[in-house]
Amino acid sequence: MTEPYRIPADVDREDRIVAGLTARQVAILAVTGIVLYAVWTLTREVIPLAVFLITAIPIGATAAILALGQRDGITLDRLVLAAIRQRLGPRHRVAAPEGIRPAPEWLTTHATTTTGDTPATKGESRVSPSALRLPAEAVTDTGVVDLGSDGLAVVAVASTVNFALRTPAEQEGLVASFGRYLHSLTAPVQVLVRAERLDVSAQIAELRERAGGLPHPALEQAALEHADYLAQLGEHTDLLRRQVLLILREGLRPAEGAA
Repeated sequence: MTEPYRIPADVDREDRIVAGLTARQVAILAVTGIVLYAVWTLTREVIPLAVFLITAIPIGATAAILALGQRDGITLDRLVLAAIRQRLGPRHRVAAPEGIRPAPEWLTTHATTTTGDTPATKGESRVSPSALRLPAEAVTDTGVVDLGSDGLAVVAVASTVNFALRTPAEQEGLVASFGRYLHSLTAPVQVLVRAERLDVSAQIAELRERAGGLPHPALEQAALEHADYLAQLGEHTDLLRRQVLLILREGLRPAEGAA
């Protein structure tokens, strides 16, 4: 008899290898420990232990925070590396497929700095734009996104199914169908659920406009009350609507192992 197996919500969660730590965390902590031990071995004859600990403890604590800390599901060491790459990368990007031309001297001289509105002095801050490389080269009217050498992507709007209201037999059928769909995939698929603000002002105006043409005064009164309710709801709460997008990817070459 088969038993259900609970899958973690985070399907991209890394495997834990030692003491609940991932290989990346173990590597960071191990390298830090080895480096500190090597430094202590080389300097213990000239540096007292207390002085060494004053320097080693903050370094070890920083390494532990970077390895074990997380923000928005991303480890702090990855966030630090991303911040360094962003800092060292170009600040000004322009769409120039024909190539980057040097900015005029008067523009670079009077360009404002990135940290304030004070004009930069000559030679202090130069406008050095870089080419803007977008992942998409073209988007067709049918929703096909040309990713160049990475292949094609198709964006489709999907609807949802209320799984909880289905009978057990229907739930098993839905799960089996979804499993067969996953087994048939030959390329990555992304399911994107996004929420955006809902503007019901057009519906409210339409209700009030058509209320007078209803065949009964009670219907007219109900339509006006519903319009007032929607207006009050929009003033006191943030109305949101959710949209489910299905993104299908396909490379230029057929996937390896595909039948």
